[in-house]
Amino acid sequence: MRRICQRLLGFMLMIFLLTQLPAMSYAEPPTDQPSDWWGIVVRDPAYEWNTNPAYPNAVNQAFINRMFDEIVAMGGRWVRFEFHGTWDGSSYGSFNLAQADYFVSAAHSRGLKVLALLGTDILRGPQAGVQHFDGGTVSGSIPTSNPDRELNPCPAAPIGCGVNAYQKAWLERAISIADYYRGRIDAYEIFNEPNFYFALRDATNGQQDEMNPYYLAQTITKLYRILRDANRNDQTPLIVGGLHPLTSNESNRTDRNYLQALYQAAPFSNWANSHNGKYPIDGVAYHPYPAEMRRLVDDNDFLPLVGPRLDSLVATMRMFDQTSKLWLTEIGTRGDPTNANELQRQADFMRQFVATIYSRPEIANWFWFKYEDFPPASEAWGVVHINYDSNGAYDLNGAVSLYKPSFYAYRDLVHNFRQRVWIPQVLNNVN
Repeated sequence: MRRICQRLLGFMLMIFLLTQLPAMSYAEPPTDQPSDWWGIVVRDPAYEWNTNPAYPNAVNQAFINRMFDEIVAMGGRWVRFEFHGTWDGSSYGSFNLAQADYFVSAAHSRGLKVLALLGTDILRGPQAGVQHFDGGTVSGSIPTSNPDRELNPCPAAPIGCGVNAYQKAWLERAISIADYYRGRIDAYEIFNEPNFYFALRDATNGQQDEMNPYYLAQTITKLYRILRDANRNDQTPLIVGGLHPLTSNESNRTDRNYLQALYQAAPFSNWANSHNGKYPIDGVAYHPYPAEMRRLVDDNDFLPLVGPRLDSLVATMRMFDQTSKLWLTEIGTRGDPTNANELQRQADFMRQFVATIYSRPEIANWFWFKYEDFPPASEAWGVVHINYDSNGAYDLNGAVSLYKPSFYAYRDLVHNFRQRVWIPQVLNNVN
């Protein structure tokens, strides 16, 4: 009897001690993500135009080939790049439609999918500053008629009424790009960090930092309507561009507030009301950078914040949209190629971030920012380092001088993630 009592007391003590342990977050065995879940942001082909004498008036094929071969070796399946216009003295600059021809074909020949960013940089000229996007005077949060802002007479079809000169120029150029690359681009990201646009903040001395969500909804809806029209029937997915984690100083809107304002804007809601609840987008992009979400001591300390932030963003999206997924089109942290500790920290961050998001079915894919370190030396975001000269020109053939630990971490995650051992993780409370 005494032995039985001792065992009972021991069992009760064990139960008591277990109840005093910190709350534990159990990492569930991950659901199998699709093979094309893995992406990476790469060097834009516009930056490699006419850089190699072997390819006059063309993109540097040697650099592009080397970059894509390395990405295939890593296990990447999507590449993201941005189109760029050219300053030429005109109001909105010029655009070389052929700038990504070889880039796209080289990617597809290796089984890589291509996400192309149609941002503000497709316009380059004295009227192309993003402060001209909102234009005129905004009277009310959902303006219906604003003669101070709208072009009069209305632009001809297919663009139509309600836009200013900047929107008209942007839509014309975006349409020309979509028509030229029809069937060759796998998805478009429309604008980049419109809710906290650093170039706008800098151009207006901090007075503005967000693209008005009404006019953003209007521009995207027009582009969606034009591309989906029966005459074009272009079904390329359109992803509304990567929302930034920072809160706007101009409007005090959070990323979630901005997304809500976008969905509630009349162009979006009117489209959904007449299309069985389908909004004129195919996904929402997000950039969960650690420094902006909130850095504590180390980038890795922000990881407990990722899940709740994504939860709130998805909840906001699901208030309106039951089908779109999140595209994490930029996430990264720097890794100084001359500092072993920094290199390891970058790789550890990547591993922990992927473990944090892998089991979430609402995430369509994610893109590490980025493939290569770029000058100056402080901007060492890449998984590889390519030597560059004092003018910022890379090695002509893109030869890699350093494969950073993050390169191998990415490759390891792609090939072995499903076989990893999942264990409980004790997370400290983060206020």
